[in-house]
Amino acid sequence: MTAPLDIANRWIAAYNARDFDMLANLMSPDIHVEHHNRGALLNGAESMLAVMRQFAELLPDRRFHSLRRQFVAGDTVVSELTWEGTPNDDVEGFAKKGETVKLELACIWTIRAGRVVDYHDYG
Repeated sequence: MTAPLDIANRWIAAYNARDFDMLANLMSPDIHVEHHNRGALLNGAESMLAVMRQFAELLPDRRFHSLRRQFVAGDTVVSELTWEGTPNDDVEGFAKKGETVKLELACIWTIRAGRVVDYHDYG
């Protein structure tokens, strides 16, 4: 069984590499996702992957970086890091075309049986 910290770090690497097949393999089919502070709530891997693909097109340079700390408690991983991207078009309620968005996040993954079943981020 793969350790929760490894799964969270593989998620970060796959997200940055735009490796949607790997992300799909890391997600439970019924994953629950919440982006707090932005009011986004998603249920199911297909919904999450669709949003990730859309954001990859709108913000082709989007990425996680500057990992500061990680904590593990049982099946839960908390990562403090930065998410940054520059949209190639206006993203209503989020950013204007060419405006760099930089978010300091706390990302929380809950992992069971080697897959992310719950993901939350705050920031």
